[in-house]
Amino acid sequence: MLELQNQIDSLKSDQAVMRGSFEQFLKDLSEVQVKQKDVLQTVDSRLSKFEPIKVTLDGLEFQADPAEKNQFDGALTVFRTGDFAAAQNSLSAFLLKYPSSGFAPSALFWLGNAQYATKDYKESIANFRKLLSIAPQHARAPEAMLAISNNWVELKDLKAAKKAMEDLVKLHPASEAAQTAKQRLTRFK
Repeated sequence: MLELQNQIDSLKSDQAVMRGSFEQFLKDLSEVQVKQKDVLQTVDSRLSKFEPIKVTLDGLEFQADPAEKNQFDGALTVFRTGDFAAAQNSLSAFLLKYPSSGFAPSALFWLGNAQYATKDYKESIANFRKLLSIAPQHARAPEAMLAISNNWVELKDLKAAKKAMEDLVKLHPASEAAQTAKQRLTRFK
């Protein structure tokens, strides 16, 4: 009986050691899982700087690299400060670096506006036309057509200005820009 009691006590002691080892194992495992989660979050945050992001601009949805979006946003910020010469440089640099970007039509629109502001009317017309050729249904297409007309007025070519306004009214009759063009066309007659 005494021997059986000693064996039971020995088994209880072994069981307590094993339970302690098991609890230490669970604690170590938990710590490893926390460290692994932290490492994964760090890697994810680093990789997310390079992964394309979904962007919606002027009614269009597309994928863009974060660096691409940052450069476009920076160029637009320069435009909004009123430094149109610097905005031209920033937008031109953007278009050189990202010629097929989803931002390209909007960049062309703002570049044309910056050129109009600096009285570079022929280049402004060229960029608005390029916008219209690559994205004829773009949300800013009617405004670009009206801006082409404004450029022609500044260049004293009223015939071309009138034609641009007529084309605008024909292609985008419901747009706000077309309403402005209709009002201006009545002054031409």
